[in-house]
Amino acid sequence: MIKFFSTYTKDIITNNGNEVIKDGGPALFMKNIFSKNDIEYKIYSQEAIVKIIVKDGDEKGVLQNSLNKKTLQDINKDDIVVISTVSNEWVFDSNVVKGNEVFLDAQGYIRHAKENPYFFEENFWDDIFCLKVNEQELKYLPHNIIDNQKAKYLIVTKGGTGVDVYTKNKKYFFSVNKIKSSDTIGAGDTFFANFIVSFMKIGDTMEKNINFAINKTEEFLLNKKL
Repeated sequence: MIKFFSTYTKDIITNNGNEVIKDGGPALFMKNIFSKNDIEYKIYSQEAIVKIIVKDGDEKGVLQNSLNKKTLQDINKDDIVVISTVSNEWVFDSNVVKGNEVFLDAQGYIRHAKENPYFFEENFWDDIFCLKVNEQELKYLPHNIIDNQKAKYLIVTKGGTGVDVYTKNKKYFFSVNKIKSSDTIGAGDTFFANFIVSFMKIGDTMEKNINFAINKTEEFLLNKKL
């Protein structure tokens, strides 16, 4: 079973001068993928308000409310642990996940660490099996974390350019189709959730898992209204 620690959001999105409010957050997008693929999961979540500015193909999100810090919980020996936050609201306790495969989308942790660099010195980074970041987030990761993760799984999404994957200290590049969409909100979460789904269904076959995630993310973007 997946034990999924994440956050729902109320997104206030300004795009080309137009403002809309939508339900969102990694909890929503990733939960939808797990449910659609009949993956057994249990979600532990919080709620946040995020203001998102979409401009010239770039998206910037700013958290509008404070979140309670909660520790990972209720994890059994055979559970897969998935973490995707908007800040550091889920506190990683290494003792709770010993022996579990941990999949971390580091977007929220890196957002927090930009203002609190000490966060990169926490020892939990050694316990991540699969770490996913985008190209901009990668720039903030210290070299020791990057080098350590390359021996396991480090996934770097690069928007319309493609995806870099590091595993067993080798680098692989996967191209993607450029999709015109109103925005890419939720695309990273959709990609990561589909990668985990494929991993659970067919095992550690990296190329198949990444291609499955890319294809499903392209479908997601095509369904967004321009």
